[in-house]
Amino acid sequence: MFADLNKKRILGVLAGRDLAADRIAEWARSAEYVLAADGGADILFENGIVPDITIGDFDSIRNSTKDVQHKLVYAPDQDSSDCDKLLSYAAELGYERITLCGAEGDEFDHVIGALLSAARSLLEVRLITRRGTAFIMRGPTRMKLDLILGTRLSLLPITHCSLVTLQGVEWPLVDAELSPLGLVSLSNRTVNHVQVSLSNGVAALYLSHPALEKPHWPD
Repeated sequence: MFADLNKKRILGVLAGRDLAADRIAEWARSAEYVLAADGGADILFENGIVPDITIGDFDSIRNSTKDVQHKLVYAPDQDSSDCDKLLSYAAELGYERITLCGAEGDEFDHVIGALLSAARSLLEVRLITRRGTAFIMRGPTRMKLDLILGTRLSLLPITHCSLVTLQGVEWPLVDAELSPLGLVSLSNRTVNHVQVSLSNGVAALYLSHPALEKPHWPD
């Protein structure tokens, strides 16, 4: 497989429909490369967009959508989700980071499944939701953010995380131990420039904000 690794705006579209289809279309038009997971291609096609790659077991994509896809990658493995397949394929292409839309949906298990898929992936994964953005942080890592004061922020461990520091918030952490069954930082608030670091483990950093007018991509 070959990919233009100079492309940095890589978008993955899942089949969840909580994020408005026109917003997903905006993200797709601003991206340099678009992958869809199964029924995610339907959401794009409703707005006249055909992704570069569509991957999955094709149990949810409409036939009318399937017939017009540029490239179909059939992946029938039932031990992995469509999100797993999309992220794995993006990694095989050689990309290092990806933004996901359509991860919420209306099924609670699908929401959790997409989050766990993102955590399992070795890519830098960012998830765009109806009301915010989530970054998957994999230690050792550090992140600095310049946010509007009062922004609601949560740091939720997906695995056990050690030496966690969270500064610039109302309830800071210093060299803390976070765990899914122990300490978490839920609904914190920013009071200054935010710095987050963790030595090991995987966590989701969630920022709550109104719907953004335009898609935004990291440099």
